[in-house]
Formats: sequence, C-alpha cells, structure tokens
Amino acid sequence: MNITKHALERMAERGFTPEMLVALMNGKFTILPTRDDKFLVIGKADGNFWTLVLAKDMYSVVSVRRSHNCEVEKWNSK
Repeated sequence: MNITKHALERMAERGFTPEMLVALMNGKFTILPTRDDKFLVIGKADGNFWTLVLAKDMYSVVSVRRSHNCEVEKWNSK
C-alpha cells in the first residue's frame, strides 16, 4: 500500500498506527465505492471502526478517520 503524506498526517492526528492498519486489513473489512472515484475500506482495529479512503487505484491511502454510524451498519450487514 502506498500511504500519502496527507494520510500519514491524518493517521498520526487520529492515533491510527501502522499496526492498526495491519490489524484492519487482516480482519473483516468492507470496500465501498464513492461518487468521486475513491473507495472506502471499513474495518475494525483496536475495538473501534475505522474508514480508510483509497484513491481510485485502490492502492494509495488518501486519508483515515473513525467510521460514521452508517458505515458501521454497512460493515455489519456483510
């Protein structure tokens, strides 16, 4: 995975560590397309739901944030 500088800054601000990224990707996760040619990867790490925003190449992490309730519901429905 390619992590952009912006994504690294967001990860650090929000306390999301590289270890949490590995845990999220090794667990159950859901991928959702967005309207602006990006993808959301929703998963759980350290007891919290997180959303990774990926570029359209599905390889570059653009940002990371805590998941919204509607995203958690979509994760639960899979």
